[in-house]
Formats: sequence, structure tokens, C-alpha cells
Amino acid sequence: MAVHSKTKKRPLPQWMVAVKDQQDRNRASKSPRNVSYVSPVNEMQTEEQMSAKVECQSASNIMSENMPMFEFEGSITYSYHESDCACICQDILSQLGKDLCQMRIIGFDTEWPVTYNKGTPAKTAVIQMCLSEKECYLFHVSCMPSIPKPLQSLILDKRVTLVGVNIESDLWKLERDYDFKVKPAIDQGTVVDLSKLANTKLKSSERWSLDGLCRNVLRKRLEKDKDLRCGNWADYPLSRNQKTYACNDAFASLELYKCLESK
Repeated sequence: MAVHSKTKKRPLPQWMVAVKDQQDRNRASKSPRNVSYVSPVNEMQTEEQMSAKVECQSASNIMSENMPMFEFEGSITYSYHESDCACICQDILSQLGKDLCQMRIIGFDTEWPVTYNKGTPAKTAVIQMCLSEKECYLFHVSCMPSIPKPLQSLILDKRVTLVGVNIESDLWKLERDYDFKVKPAIDQGTVVDLSKLANTKLKSSERWSLDGLCRNVLRKRLEKDKDLRCGNWADYPLSRNQKTYACNDAFASLELYKCLESK
């Protein structure tokens, strides 16, 4: 007499369990008293579409939450005096090679206070420049009378490639805020928008955010605390959390460029 053993069910991965639980809660929350009459076909299509949407969103959220945080662990140099900023940038310029083929890649970003009033937005307050995983510079330009000439020279130098998300918009804003002509850097091709580079390399047509690129390319997530992101970046001095946040963005731009260029 043959004995048929029961096949042991393979347990679902944790994220699929969470998705299934979410779907069950969604179905349970639908009460006939709260649903207006629709044709059976339309009702079936709507339920299928909603289930697929919930599954996709839930799985994406769960996987994103499990990603490690992206963090800069190197040295942070914070400058808020015009003379100090000039000396630092002059030192960086002196370390650049004479050969234009040996470009120095710098992760670039800017911060300014978020205002909710109509009219002219607040001036750019901080310029972030990350040279490597070991060194990142924060220039608190809103504390200075003007942007020091050596910092302008560093931004415009043909031996430097600045990389960032929506970087051209950041540079044009610098020009409006400080009467600093940035067109030469854009015209000479030493400015790389990571969103455009990602669409070319990944064969996509997305409007990427920096955090979105980190999650999709580096498989890590950036700290995007609203209180920090929308804080008053013009206030002196920057808090420790603000410095960390600012350096993370610039470092992420640098690492994303390296990763995308290798594809």
C-alpha cells in the first residue's frame, strides 16, 4: 500500500509575508455598504489593479527600508570665513595636475533655506564639495561678503569635473545670488548632471532625485529628514546633523558618478 507524504510548504520570504498581510487588510477593509454599485467587470478590474498596486508599493517600501544608510565617514572641513575659504580652495587648486586628461572629479551640491512665500527664494547658503571618501568641504558662503575668487576659480577650472543631481540649476542659482558667472563651466563640459547620466547609462527616462539614484544604483538610502532638508541653512554655525547631511549628499554624488561611469 503506497503512502503519500504531504509536501511541506516552503515558507514565504519576510517581505512577501508583509505584502500578503497588507493585501488581506485591504480586502477586509472593503465593506459592501461603502462601495457604490459598478458593473461586475469594472469591479473585478479595479480590485485586480488595486491589489497589484498595493503589492508593488508594499514590496518596494519594504525593500527600501531594509537598505543600509549611505554615510560619509571621512573628514569634514567647515569654512565660514572668506579668507579661510580662499586659502582652502587655493590649496586644492595647487594639488591639481597640469594634464587636462587627469580630471579631478568632485561631488557637488548646494543648500539654502526653504521659504514658502512667493517671490525670490533665499540665497544659496552652503556649497558642498566632496573630493574623495576621505575629504569633504562645506563652504558657508552666506556668511561671507562674496564668493572668494579661489572658490570661483575652483568651480570654473577645466581640470575639475563637478557632478551632481540638477547641478546646472544649482550653478545658475549661484550666478543669480552672487553675480558669479558660471556659464564657462557649463559650456566647457565640466559639469555632469547625474540624472541625465543615469538615464543614458540605465536606458531610462526618469526624473531622478539623489535619494532615488542611491536606492536604485548604490542600493543604499540617504537620510532625508524633512526638518534638516527644510531647515535654515543660513544660520551660523551649522549643526553637526546639518554638516553630516550636507556631506552625505556631496559624497553620494561622487560615488554615483563613479558607479554609473563604470557601467
